[in-house]
Amino acid sequence: MRALRLAALGLLAVLALAGPVPAADPSWPKEITFALLSTENAAEITRRWSPILAQLEKDLGIKMRSVTATDYRGSIEALKFKKAEIGHLGPKAYIEASANNYANVEPIAQLQLANGSLGYRSCLIVHADSDVFSPEDMAGKTFAFNDPNSTSGYLVPSTFFLTEMGIDPQKHFAKLVFSGSHEASILAVANRKVEIASTNLPDLQQLTREGKVPRGALRVIWVSKLIPNDPIVVRKDLPQSFKSAVQESLVSMRARHPEVFREIGAWLGAFVKADDGKYQIIRDLNDAAKRLKAQK
Repeated sequence: MRALRLAALGLLAVLALAGPVPAADPSWPKEITFALLSTENAAEITRRWSPILAQLEKDLGIKMRSVTATDYRGSIEALKFKKAEIGHLGPKAYIEASANNYANVEPIAQLQLANGSLGYRSCLIVHADSDVFSPEDMAGKTFAFNDPNSTSGYLVPSTFFLTEMGIDPQKHFAKLVFSGSHEASILAVANRKVEIASTNLPDLQQLTREGKVPRGALRVIWVSKLIPNDPIVVRKDLPQSFKSAVQESLVSMRARHPEVFREIGAWLGAFVKADDGKYQIIRDLNDAAKRLKAQK
């Protein structure tokens, strides 16, 4: 009898490691579109996420495709107008999408970096030979934000300018542009298109590892406090069983298929369950930035 119980427990363990079992639930989508965040060019983003989406497709037993919008707002709109079922959003894009149920989404997973961190930092970068050594040296320079719905590329640095430095970016810089992505901002500084740009440390490190930016070509002059990592969201109107299966697939993927994370490289370590409360700090920051702008 004891041997049978042990055998049963062993079978349960195998089933648990096997991950989500595809269900023939007619209420589930027949095809899934995953909206990817435009942090880099579309081809590179698709390459980075392909192993994860391929495993998600196997786990759910549903055909998976991805779409990369030209900007952060496009990912929000894809979810709002039901052009996508699942999405990768930055923290600011998430609070914009979830505010007053604009895009009717909820977070199911959060990215965990390869070093185990559940947060990352915004930064300001200049060329290595720049005469700018701190934010106090930036007056009259050319500057690139990323995207108006970017957390580290816009919200965090712009709020720092307004609240801690007391400057209006529109007036402080000789020229102010929006590059469209973290990659574009980083390359703009590397190629001397602008003198300063806001981005984040993980993307800067990733582009350096990939050889797109020569080591030592850029210099960081400011780093923010910790920002909660990006959430993976799903539309609220989809069946709960489907949302739970997607969450289980992502959160258990590292334990079941470590090869997926070896294949995608050093930019992502795992997924953990998401907690909406972790993004309250971003809501507060966004509200403060809006109030300050209204006073200008």
